[in-house]
Amino acid sequence: DQLQPANLSRFCQFLLRIICMQLLKNIRRMLRPCTLLATASSFIFLSSCANDPSPVRSSQPARLSASPAQLAVETPQSPTPIPSPAKTLAADLPITPKPIPPKPLPIPPTTEPEVAIRIETLALNQVVIINHAAGRLQISPEHPSANEQNWTANAPIEIRVQGDGWRVTSANKTGTPSVTHEFPAGELTIQSLNSDTRPIQWNQKEWPGKLRVVRTLNNMDLVMDVKMDSYLPGVIAKELYPSWCDAAYHAQAIAARSFAVVEEARWEGRRHYDMVAGQQSQAWIGATENRKALSAVRDTRGQVLAHDGLVVPAYYSSACGGRPANALGVLTDNPFHNIDCVSTGNVSARRTSCCETTSVATWKASIALTKVQTRLQAWGSANGRTDLASLQLPTSIEVVDKNAAGRPEQFRIQTRKGGSVLIESEDFRRAINAAGDSKSSMRSCDCSIRIARGNAEFSGRGFGHGVGLCQHGAQEMGRKGSTYQEILARYYPQSMIVQAWK
Repeated sequence: DQLQPANLSRFCQFLLRIICMQLLKNIRRMLRPCTLLATASSFIFLSSCANDPSPVRSSQPARLSASPAQLAVETPQSPTPIPSPAKTLAADLPITPKPIPPKPLPIPPTTEPEVAIRIETLALNQVVIINHAAGRLQISPEHPSANEQNWTANAPIEIRVQGDGWRVTSANKTGTPSVTHEFPAGELTIQSLNSDTRPIQWNQKEWPGKLRVVRTLNNMDLVMDVKMDSYLPGVIAKELYPSWCDAAYHAQAIAARSFAVVEEARWEGRRHYDMVAGQQSQAWIGATENRKALSAVRDTRGQVLAHDGLVVPAYYSSACGGRPANALGVLTDNPFHNIDCVSTGNVSARRTSCCETTSVATWKASIALTKVQTRLQAWGSANGRTDLASLQLPTSIEVVDKNAAGRPEQFRIQTRKGGSVLIESEDFRRAINAAGDSKSSMRSCDCSIRIARGNAEFSGRGFGHGVGLCQHGAQEMGRKGSTYQEILARYYPQSMIVQAWK
């Protein structure tokens, strides 16, 4: 009864040794029954205290491990993000990742940010070949030591996984053998020498910035770290047709820059890249000589869209069909993105004239019901939807909910045995298009669906998700004389253009 809490652990260990000695010496008979009972009871009580599953916790914050075998999605128990080094988290997200706490929209940065773009994911047994016009490259380990510093090598170089680390082979002068250098585990950074600003070369393309080769759990990622306004021309050159007007190019430049600023802030410290070079983020072709794209980025340098002092997540799609979509629930579950700029906005103005006269205004498709069924089943299995994974052959697919602009937000799928399944409209489109078959795909979820002769007959409007800027609509406005400021004001209502950096 007189034991102090600080001595409990020591006492438990001492008592355990005493009891073991007593058992070994077989002297239990020498103890009075009441003494033995008291001793055993004390031991049980004190052992339960020593094994308390909730010991006093360290005041130091938890950190994400950088070990490839332990990399996982950040899942803190409170809204406060877990501190971690920037861009170190591997990208092998599970099919149904644990929730990542949403981040508020960022304020406009005062200096030009650097963004990390994943350009490819490769198998661990593949060889990465990097070249450069100058014929020289610098390779840097993530954690340099006294014995492991930067290495300047002749291009091209070949990078291979070797154990937990890397083996880099450099070309040598004609007639002499190549040189091999080994690096320990960690990221490798490959860049041109300080005196040369030309892009590095990979896969017969040129990529501005520095290349990081990052090993994940099962693959390796190629990630370019590049300044924002060196990145954007390759986005716009891919997103828009060469013949389109300057106003559309300038509007796209500001929208793409705003989107990238939000994504960079969203993923900082959470994974080792901010965006991918594809439809999951923004298309990117690397370095470009497209004069319209280069001019649009230069003329709008540092300009972003802002709403209430925060950067707008400026989503965009090919053609809205005259009926926009809301970002929240279609592209994101982040409540901070639920702002007027990327919601239905001024729907009446967009209905009257947007992209209705373009080649993508309307579309039709016919997909066999069996394909619809198998694609929905596959998507359901991959995304934890057991009701879709076991879906029977559909007998009808109807719109059950629409947004303020009249665009479908939810479908009901009826099956032969009388069952029904509800699915969000954009998830339905993702499921149908996951097969990658352009001949049997949905251009948008703004459609009606009729079942006839074993097929699902689609009749739709527009191309893409319909949130934010309508690219074909922007081109139509510019062609008719609208400025890029007027285009942005229409597609991102209640936003304003601000000069973030110069």
